[in-house]
Amino acid sequence: MTAVAAGLDLAASPKRCTGYSVIEVKNGCAFLTKMKCLGADESIINEVLKDRVYVIAIDAPLVKEPRMREVDRLMIRQGLKVFPPNFSWMRKLSARGWLIAEKLRSLGIEVIETHPRSALTVTGISSLEELLDILGIKVSVSDFSRKILHKDLCDSVVAAVVAYCYIRGCYDVVEADDGSIYLLKKFRD
Repeated sequence: MTAVAAGLDLAASPKRCTGYSVIEVKNGCAFLTKMKCLGADESIINEVLKDRVYVIAIDAPLVKEPRMREVDRLMIRQGLKVFPPNFSWMRKLSARGWLIAEKLRSLGIEVIETHPRSALTVTGISSLEELLDILGIKVSVSDFSRKILHKDLCDSVVAAVVAYCYIRGCYDVVEADDGSIYLLKKFRD
């Protein structure tokens, strides 16, 4: 059986790049198999379904009503720089994230919220390449070195790693009554 983890660096507008990455696990080996920009909500949903994603980590506040949450306050207290869902431009991102997450959940896909910059920061690792190497995730994406220079694609890979670690149990989570933000475990001091 192939386990598929995906990451989505959601853009507030469908006219901008929403980074999407996929990690497939086959016979105990993990491979980063896809990195691409998506746009419309329909194309996101269709791509996730086509890839048979088991769990997807989304970089967006997944909240029905955009407001400052206790989970956001906990992240900020830990020195992790998140923008609360009630900030002006974050309202649109939150609304879009909520709708996409609900649609994916209704289709049987597990959806978790993440914040890639914070997820990478807490590991103690400075580069995406090193993170993939430590976790034993092989890259089978053409032009990987060029693609990771694109922030949205880079963040989507980190989100996919969070989803992968969610499956494998190598994640950490910041939780409150009003939400959970999934991160990675600390690998280095």
